[in-house]
Amino acid sequence: MSLSDEEFVPDQEDLVLDDEEFDEEWEDVLDLDETASQLSRMNIGSDTDASDITTTLGSAVWQYFDKNPAYAPGYNICKICSNRYRITTNVSTLRKHLNKHSLSVPKKKYVVIEKRDPFDEEEQQIHDKYLTDWLICDLQPFTVVENHYFKMFINFFCLRYIIPDRHKAKDLIIATFTNRRDAVINELHKIKGKFALTADMWTSTINREAFLGLTIHYVDSNWKLQNFLLDIVPFTVSHSGANMAREIMRTLEEFNISNKIVALTTDNESAMIVCGREIALDMDDGFSSMIFSHYRCAAHVLNLALKIRPRLCDNLRLLCNLKEIKYLKPIIDVETRWNSTYYMLRRLEVLEPALVLLVADNRSIHAFYPNDDDWIAIKDTLLLLEPLEKATKYLSASSYSTMGETRFIFSGIQAHLTKNMENETFTQREMATLIHRKIRQYWMIMDKSSITSAILDPQNKLTIFSDESRLSALQHIQDTYNTYKEWSLLTNTKQYAPNSTRQYFARLQQINEEIDQTSDEISPVIPAVEFEELNRYLQLPIDEGTDPLTWWQAHSNEFPVLCNIARDFLCIQAMSVASEQAFSVAGNTITKTRNRLLPETARVCLCMKSWINNKLVK
Repeated sequence: MSLSDEEFVPDQEDLVLDDEEFDEEWEDVLDLDETASQLSRMNIGSDTDASDITTTLGSAVWQYFDKNPAYAPGYNICKICSNRYRITTNVSTLRKHLNKHSLSVPKKKYVVIEKRDPFDEEEQQIHDKYLTDWLICDLQPFTVVENHYFKMFINFFCLRYIIPDRHKAKDLIIATFTNRRDAVINELHKIKGKFALTADMWTSTINREAFLGLTIHYVDSNWKLQNFLLDIVPFTVSHSGANMAREIMRTLEEFNISNKIVALTTDNESAMIVCGREIALDMDDGFSSMIFSHYRCAAHVLNLALKIRPRLCDNLRLLCNLKEIKYLKPIIDVETRWNSTYYMLRRLEVLEPALVLLVADNRSIHAFYPNDDDWIAIKDTLLLLEPLEKATKYLSASSYSTMGETRFIFSGIQAHLTKNMENETFTQREMATLIHRKIRQYWMIMDKSSITSAILDPQNKLTIFSDESRLSALQHIQDTYNTYKEWSLLTNTKQYAPNSTRQYFARLQQINEEIDQTSDEISPVIPAVEFEELNRYLQLPIDEGTDPLTWWQAHSNEFPVLCNIARDFLCIQAMSVASEQAFSVAGNTITKTRNRLLPETARVCLCMKSWINNKLVK
């Protein structure tokens, strides 16, 4: 047996040898900066695929010794003469023993090259899945799979895996999209309650491609609020409300949920208003058409109101542009940025001492500096805008901003504005009046649609309604309660088997009697029998600080009809922030380095990223 029977490639790692034993001829062969995986390729022919090999690192001595075998634990056994050496014996001693057998063993470690087959089809597909999921969720460009150092990295850990090229990677992602979309459809069909949507339009600044984003929100079987990107549709036609509505309805029909939509929340653009109206008309299902509503984003309403700002802010903008103060840069009012007027004035108030010094040293800007009356106006403006800033920040950051919670906040804002409107010494009375008028204009639209969510929030119930509006709110919740109760009764008849004929017709008679009773005119005072469940709920004390969904989960058996209403209405979003967040991800997907990404490919990547992150698909 000779050493030439095995193929070896030298590696950088030396044995611990005496200096005089070192064989200097290896110095010209080895690059001590090379890695084991790089050296293994020095002996691979150009026609050898990296997936066909594997490498192991070790001294050549061990080709002739059994290392600590089971039949002689604690010893290394020579394969030629069966001599024993303790496992603590150094390699130099073992090499001297081999010299007795006329075997000259090199004094270096080697990488042994061994042919190995690539993964079978099933294993290859599993590895492909993890690779494509990483490409999607980490927003990696497809070209990374062709990067030389990426290939070396993967092959170092798994030589059997055949890395796809960028075209193959793209095909794999698109091929799995349909299967995963079907899995999402199946998951949605398991949801008992209804769904709320948010929608928004976005145009990439990189390639000018337009997309319509649609997010879906619902309460799952564990009474947790869930949401994900349902679809992001490439939009090549006019951005009209009718076209948006058509695409949204097409998407809902593809997911087979068009009869389970309870609400759509958008911004206040005119096209979105038309879109909401068109969808309401398209709701052909009787139950859906009765409860569907189009909601306006509460944060956008506040932002529109804040655009009514005093002329003083325009002059202050000039002052803020003149000089930067170290560590505290002035904030400039930006029309498209929410609350920027408030933040500019707040920063100006903090900078007041420094600005006094600035004006003293620069008489040319003295005319722009606020006088005493201006500073009073600034402080009054801050006092006026503070609740609106807090509301916008809270609603935008909250993962659970229901319409009921929004009504509570808006009621507080309107009370705050009214108080300042009536204060004759308040310098910003006119501004308070203008903001109140703007909010009131939109609140008249949002008022009715938020009643159900507000009453079914156990933190509020009827307490946030004025005496004048309480009776109409009560009437509204009674109507909604009746609608759900009748629908529940009709739905339950489908559960009877054909052979239960007497039970079936007895149930029909009971339903007719109950429907006849509910068709009579409803008194402002809740009838004890007809609305017994609703009455019991309203008589309970409010539960401040509780999580509404947790509360309803605990009381689902006690209030079965109201529980169904709460499940549907408490998922309605007060903000369209979810859609805007989806576009933040889109902005990181379509970048300067990925500007050739086709709209349909971008859609596939964005949807699958959301589905994977929300654990809807495996």
